[in-house]
Amino acid sequence: KQWYQRRVRGKIQMWYRLEPAGSHGVWGLDDYQFLPFIFGSAQFLGNPVISPDHFVVPEVVDKHCDDYMFLECIKFINDVKTGPFSEHSNQLWGISGVPTWTKVNGGLIKMYKAEVLAKHPVIQHFVFGSLLSFDPK
Repeated sequence: KQWYQRRVRGKIQMWYRLEPAGSHGVWGLDDYQFLPFIFGSAQFLGNPVISPDHFVVPEVVDKHCDDYMFLECIKFINDVKTGPFSEHSNQLWGISGVPTWTKVNGGLIKMYKAEVLAKHPVIQHFVFGSLLSFDPK
């Protein structure tokens, strides 16, 4: 996890100053990724110590980013973007106000379905398997 997140993704994006096509900018969840936020929020299900409002606190992120994928993604954002978090990552700032990780995770899954899986130009090249199945109802 950490090797990919920090070395491959971070180095390539930063070195070549890559910007994704079709980015929603400040109104998107993150310019480069979505699934790590879903998997990362699932790590917090039932966590009594770190609540959703903690991920906007830099000290909490720095202390726990090696243990939680969600916080590692937030750390990357904090490292590459400047200014108030609420301005450069508005969607994530809004998510920090959700009361439980269960609701955060469920909301992210719904958002992923609407913003990624429901988009034909994206999904036409997607490979489905046992982890992400496709049930055309």
